[in-house]
Amino acid sequence: MSEEKKNKLQESGLIEWPVFSELIAMDEDEEGFSKSLFQTFVDQFVETCRDLEVNLKEQNLDKLSGLGHYLKGSAAALGLERISNECERIQNYGKKINFDDFKLKDSSLGEDDDEFWIKLIGDALQKARDNFDQAKKALNDYFDDEL
Repeated sequence: MSEEKKNKLQESGLIEWPVFSELIAMDEDEEGFSKSLFQTFVDQFVETCRDLEVNLKEQNLDKLSGLGHYLKGSAAALGLERISNECERIQNYGKKINFDDFKLKDSSLGEDDDEFWIKLIGDALQKARDNFDQAKKALNDYFDDEL
């Protein structure tokens, strides 16, 4: 991998570099190993987002929390900290915990209303998707391939 690609990815701030560099080091033993991990995550993220959308419509907070927890760990293990942080929001909001004191704009809903939590989860999911799109593009450039 060229130094230019490494520097570009590192400077993007999309990947937690110490975690990512440890994964890349595993390629010495098995070529393409790190890329396969990220490809698996891409597939997992897309599938889990579908499940999140279904559960948002059904307002199933428990299931949403579990799905957020699942993606949070996967993203963190790959150094995708921004995605992991948004998934942590989903996990906590599904348990009705406003750990970051997030406020809804133009809303009269309170924490006693499930719709409040659904809207917070919707916000976190959109931000997770945005971060995912940015990270995927940066990783595609790094690996010089489509994940």
